[in-house]
Amino acid sequence: MTGSLFMLSAAMIVFLAIHIIPSSYLRVAIVSKVGTGAYLGLFSLLSIAAFAWVIYAYIQTPFGAPIWDAGNAGLYLGTVLMPIAFVLFVSAYTSPNPTTLGGDKLVDKEFAYSGINAITRHPLMWSIILWSIVHVVNNSDSTSIIFFGGFGVLALAGTFLIDAKKAQQLAEGWDRYAARTSNFPFLALIQGRATFSFKPLWWRILLGLFVFAAVFHFHSSLFGVSPVPMSY
Repeated sequence: MTGSLFMLSAAMIVFLAIHIIPSSYLRVAIVSKVGTGAYLGLFSLLSIAAFAWVIYAYIQTPFGAPIWDAGNAGLYLGTVLMPIAFVLFVSAYTSPNPTTLGGDKLVDKEFAYSGINAITRHPLMWSIILWSIVHVVNNSDSTSIIFFGGFGVLALAGTFLIDAKKAQQLAEGWDRYAARTSNFPFLALIQGRATFSFKPLWWRILLGLFVFAAVFHFHSSLFGVSPVPMSY
């Protein structure tokens, strides 16, 4: 079954299941049996193994005929959404956030409401969602839809699963945090529940755009596909 849509689908299903379990009642049962440290170690190992399996299965699976052709419109969409995705990605790893592992103590810190968190409390998930959308639009074969779409589905589901888990863990602290932030980007700002500040974001925006420019420039060399819209 190596190099088949079945194997790729199986790998993606396992990968999704491993990441959904921490947000279900099964996590409590497993932790009670093996302890938090052992659980986190086991989860990390399984996640890495499943991720490697997905990548291997994707590389081995032939690309079928495209279902649609987005053409230049898809490429232009990428030039709009991917810079945003990279800014979100960089901000996710450089900003304090109560939704991250070990971030519970930040929920009542005022700086946790500013910067990227005023835009969305799940910047990493939304960066993956945007990446997924761009790559599904521009790669419409079944192999790519399963691969890129699977990560997008997991990221979108993850925003809700993380919210549910944090609401249970932090109780009233989470209620205060959720009241001033939003899952969907810009929603809290539009509703007047959050306050935008450019100061904590400017260098993250510049770094995100720099990383985007580097990936955009080397995309053909790294992945064999040019993201540059064609001229006629």
